[in-house]
Amino acid sequence: MNRYGVRVRDHWAEHAPKRLAELENPELFFTDLGAEIQAQVSDLAAILENNPAWMLEMGRSSEQTYLQDVARRTTARRIAEEVVMNQLAWVSDPSLPLDQAREEWEQTRPSDENLVAWAERMQDAPDLMPSTVELEDKAKEWAVPVEFLESLVEAEIPRQYLESNKALLAEAATIRFLREVR
Repeated sequence: MNRYGVRVRDHWAEHAPKRLAELENPELFFTDLGAEIQAQVSDLAAILENNPAWMLEMGRSSEQTYLQDVARRTTARRIAEEVVMNQLAWVSDPSLPLDQAREEWEQTRPSDENLVAWAERMQDAPDLMPSTVELEDKAKEWAVPVEFLESLVEAEIPRQYLESNKALLAEAATIRFLREVR
């Protein structure tokens, strides 16, 4: 079992002991899950490392030093680990009351600040604006209308736009939470 499998097993032991106890062969399950996580982390890290927009944001240039390159690759790997672990590993005990499950979800969900950062990146590099399909996917992921994302990018100060639409964001967060507890 690799380090990802061990981390997930320990997490489940603490946060979802009933689910862990229901596993027929926990050793095999966490060995396989750890291997899948490792593969997806490697794939995503490679994509991030070779993404031109992300490389510019991370300051990659032709005069990049060895240490800067190591820092960029390490950052890509850590981001990939966070994304993949959020998708495949972190679970909560389904027997938790809904209010406790929501509280736990609120502590681990992506911050709305991610939308601000995304909108500011789009403003800084309009040629990176996603296609209609990508925009629809992002809207679906965040449970917000496409028009909301377009307006967020067009806003002079995206953070203020987000603040003025707190009710919509709260509703979207509820939708995303309910998707996960289904």
